[in-house]
Amino acid sequence: MLNRWLLALMLAWPCLPALADKIAAPECPARPIVVGLYEFGNFYRAGVGLDKDLAEELRKRSGCIFSYKIMQRRAIWPALQSGSVDMTFSAAATPERLVFAWAEPYMWVRNMLVLRKEGSGGVHSLADFIADPNLRLGHGRAYAAGPPFEDFVAQLRNIGRVEDVDDSDRLYAMFKAGRFQALLAPKMVYGSYLKDEIAAGTVRVEDWGAARQNIPTNLMMAKVRFSAEESRRWGALLKEMRADGTLLRMIARYVGPEDAGRMLAQVP
Repeated sequence: MLNRWLLALMLAWPCLPALADKIAAPECPARPIVVGLYEFGNFYRAGVGLDKDLAEELRKRSGCIFSYKIMQRRAIWPALQSGSVDMTFSAAATPERLVFAWAEPYMWVRNMLVLRKEGSGGVHSLADFIADPNLRLGHGRAYAAGPPFEDFVAQLRNIGRVEDVDDSDRLYAMFKAGRFQALLAPKMVYGSYLKDEIAAGTVRVEDWGAARQNIPTNLMMAKVRFSAEESRRWGALLKEMRADGTLLRMIARYVGPEDAGRMLAQVP
């Protein structure tokens, strides 16, 4: 199955190796490159995850020295702005972040609404959720949910029905305990924390944004540390990883080959 997805994706990207060949390799700075990581399900949790895998592969291909800094998500952005962190992964390139960081997309994800079945039986849309005053949303602090969920979160926040939580472990523990009835996450994240609940059928996973596009996930690099040209060089390494199948294999470790293929299908 993985080989089928790999062949399809390589046929879809005939020009990627040529593009990567035209761009010089990144120049390594004199000091280690500081990579900011945060707990976020299969992206990174308890020392392992896709973000760490990607960073290690970029380290090998570039020959640069990397060091890792484990942080809360909300602390990543001021650190990237100041240059105390050089790069981070699995990031949404919001307009605010693009002021101080370059973005190189490498996969596309889709946020889902995950609900506790208990108490949400009559909820069949975002509007239904907003209309029920007994339902609350748990939300990772500094998490960019993307359209149309940004409006959904804002409406709930305006009426006091959002509980912001600093870290993902605590967010999911509170969800399991019934502190709130729903949260937003892509499969790479909720699949890591809710395996037992999904198997037991105690949660629902709803895709209530069928008409929307998936959200690009980016490598983001501090503008105070990297030039636009240097950002393109790191992006070329990511393209090289897509073209030779490395990225597909990495993602497939966490979600399987079919979902991994879908996450790469929107790469331009």
